[in-house]
Amino acid sequence: MASSVSGSEVPNGPVLTVHTKRLRALKKKYNRILSMEQTHLAGGKPLNEQQSELLSSKPVVAALIDEYEKLRQPLVAAVQEELSGSACHSPPPSEVEDRSSGSSTSRRCSTSSRRASSRRRC
Repeated sequence: MASSVSGSEVPNGPVLTVHTKRLRALKKKYNRILSMEQTHLAGGKPLNEQQSELLSSKPVVAALIDEYEKLRQPLVAAVQEELSGSACHSPPPSEVEDRSSGSSTSRRCSTSSRRASSRRRC
């Protein structure tokens, strides 16, 4: 399995938070499978239906962990880009003050120009 980036290096966005929680749950499940293999199979104890289903899911869980770990780095990069780009697209303080005071001098963008401005890069 690939190594993952620690969650403390970048502020988490909602997608990254869900991703991290799911990865943590999958790792916990995988550890439970490994523990069950060691205790039940090594001891020769018979498995019940739920335990055998859990053991049979080991390759799937391992593959999911690998995929989630591979996706983590691009997600971290996307969150960092979004956070660094959000400061670029915020309106200057003077425009915010004009809009909040209800001044008629503030200009409103048309829908098409708003779409075009949201695609701009800094």
